[in-house]
Amino acid sequence: MKKVVLGSIATIILSTTTAFAAPNNGCGLGNQVIADQGSVIKQSLGATTNGTSGNQTFGITSGTSGCTKPAKFVSNEKVKTFVANNLDKLAMDISTGQGESIDTLATLLKVEDKAGFKTKLQNNFSTIYTDSDVDAAHVIDSIAAVAG
Repeated sequence: MKKVVLGSIATIILSTTTAFAAPNNGCGLGNQVIADQGSVIKQSLGATTNGTSGNQTFGITSGTSGCTKPAKFVSNEKVKTFVANNLDKLAMDISTGQGESIDTLATLLKVEDKAGFKTKLQNNFSTIYTDSDVDAAHVIDSIAAVAG
C-alpha cells in the first residue's frame, strides 16, 4: 500500500513540475539529442549528456551543437600562450600603458589603434588583474571585454 501511495505522489509531483519545466541545461549534445525537454526527467538527461560527454564547452568555443560562440572569444593559440607565459611582465606593462609585452600583445591581436588599446588596458588594469593569483584565461577574457 505504501508503494502505491508513494508512486502516486511521485507521479503527481513529476506531472506538476512538467508543466513548469523549461530547457535549463543550455546548449550542447544533450539539447540536440533530447529535443523535447518538457519534463524534469528529460532536462536532467540532457544536462547529464552534456556533463558526461564534455561537449558543451566545445560547443561554446566552436559555436556548434546549438551553442553560440561568444563574440569576444580569443581563439588565437599564440595569444593564449603569450599571455600565459608573460602574465607578470604584461601586468607591469599594462599598469604603465607601455612596454614590449603590451606591444607584442597588440600585434598578436591585430590591433590597429595601439595607443588607444594601451590606454584602455591601463585604465582598466584593476579589472584585468583582479588579484595576484589571476590566471591567463581571466586576463584574456578581461582584455577582450575592455578592448572590445
